[in-house]
Amino acid sequence: MGIFALLIGTIAFTLGTMRGELVLTLTGAVFFMVLAYTLAASLVLGLIHRRRASFFLVSIAPREIGAGGKGEMVFRGDGKGFIRLPGILLRYELNLATRDGRIIRHVFDPGVLNGEALSFPVEKRGAYYGPWDGFIIADIPGFFRICIPVPQDRVPRLLALPERAAEFPFLPPQGGGTKRRTASRFLRGDNLIDHRPYMPGDDPRRINWKLYGHAGDLFVREEEREPPPYGKLTLLLDTQRDPQLYGEEEGRRGVDLLCEYALAGIMSYVEPGLIIETGYAGGTVLGGSPSELAAALAYPAALTDPGELPVPPDGDTGGVLVLALPRTGAVNSVLDRFLKRRGNRRTDLLFLYEGESRDAAAGSCVRIYNRRGGIRARRLRF
Repeated sequence: MGIFALLIGTIAFTLGTMRGELVLTLTGAVFFMVLAYTLAASLVLGLIHRRRASFFLVSIAPREIGAGGKGEMVFRGDGKGFIRLPGILLRYELNLATRDGRIIRHVFDPGVLNGEALSFPVEKRGAYYGPWDGFIIADIPGFFRICIPVPQDRVPRLLALPERAAEFPFLPPQGGGTKRRTASRFLRGDNLIDHRPYMPGDDPRRINWKLYGHAGDLFVREEEREPPPYGKLTLLLDTQRDPQLYGEEEGRRGVDLLCEYALAGIMSYVEPGLIIETGYAGGTVLGGSPSELAAALAYPAALTDPGELPVPPDGDTGGVLVLALPRTGAVNSVLDRFLKRRGNRRTDLLFLYEGESRDAAAGSCVRIYNRRGGIRARRLRF
């Protein structure tokens, strides 16, 4: 902008001088004077505030919020006040971004809000990093702009947690009934004769396997005492984005859905007492409370190469459930490499997607992976 204004001023002043037109000459002179002042004032303020900018501090609290909420930050300078010149603006620019390109940028006057809390919208899920903010010195006409970088910690400054999906999709058993049990408690008694068909939600340890051997279907003892829920599940998120199926924004939306359903799965498995761990491509397997696992779901990012899916440690006998986006091919994908490293662990795959355009790819993934031993693949369209 400054170069453009300099060009206009030069042309006006030159033409006015050559043709003896006072208006053009004065116009060019005014442009030169404004440019000279704004440049000099910006440089002077830049020199004054350059060292002070390293003492600026922006704190964001709370660090964990739900997506769609509002973050809150407090700016603190060095306490000496801000030197200003007429026509020159001083601004602080908060810069946050996720690994897959979601950006939060907020600009404010640091002198007006020094020491006071300021809220800003956080519309989307993600772990927002911000190694550099900017202290900006700019003139009002917009001819010159100086940005002094303000270093920050290279860790996530804000975690926007996913919303919880309304219901976690149930993976139906290989046999038995198809109606899901909705009662919150089991009957308990000493009558071990009466049986009923197995329903999704029943504890599989109550299945009468001898009767299954004769009848070929799954039944549970009606009043058998329910064993304590000592089961364990590792829930993993494969966030690899196939560029043939997903653009950048579509991929981010797809991973958001994976995280929302993962959170619903965590809550539905924790309630009956299961031990649950979670992990994502490029991360590690994590345990902890539901709130800690929910915070971990801020980190997954939609990338074409997000890193490897973590494998549960040796000796872990729990099941593994992988939530993934459909892809056009299975060869050398993140999921394919994980399945080769998982050992003999029984593994469920659930491909989650939106729209008819990805239905064929999801169906192809299900057919490919169901041919492999120890794997049960399903798909779910939103």
